[in-house]
Amino acid sequence: MKKLYVILLFSVFASCAAPKLIQIDSIEKTFKAPGDKTELYIKANNWMVENFTNAKSVIQFSDKEEGIVTGKYFLRRSHTLRSGLTSTFAIIKLEVKDYSSKITITPEAFYAHSSAIYQENFRYKLGDVEKEIENLILSYEEYLNRPTDQW
Repeated sequence: MKKLYVILLFSVFASCAAPKLIQIDSIEKTFKAPGDKTELYIKANNWMVENFTNAKSVIQFSDKEEGIVTGKYFLRRSHTLRSGLTSTFAIIKLEVKDYSSKITITPEAFYAHSSAIYQENFRYKLGDVEKEIENLILSYEEYLNRPTDQW
């Protein structure tokens, strides 16, 4: 009987801690930037190289004539009771033309949870993803607006 109570208690606790699968729509921003298409294309490539520091983040497509750079970005590793450690990625697409650029970030579906059953560094909430995407967009915009070093 005691085992039954323990199993019942654990199943209630585990169901309350179960993460939810969340899908966020693509987030994009278009803005003015100093420089022609070639200069902005080079800066877009360099921004990706500097920000794709995890080995799982890769530039997947690049076309200078069209002014497009696309990559798969490693957002974070999270933990679920069902599948253990999982990685969350986003597709980042940078488009440039003379004096303007557009960034589009499309995160893949991820499990969000905030239960105390998980260590803090494995908790991943909707707000965490939105904040990280917001920081990436801000970082890209600031990078393109930096003056180019003339050596």
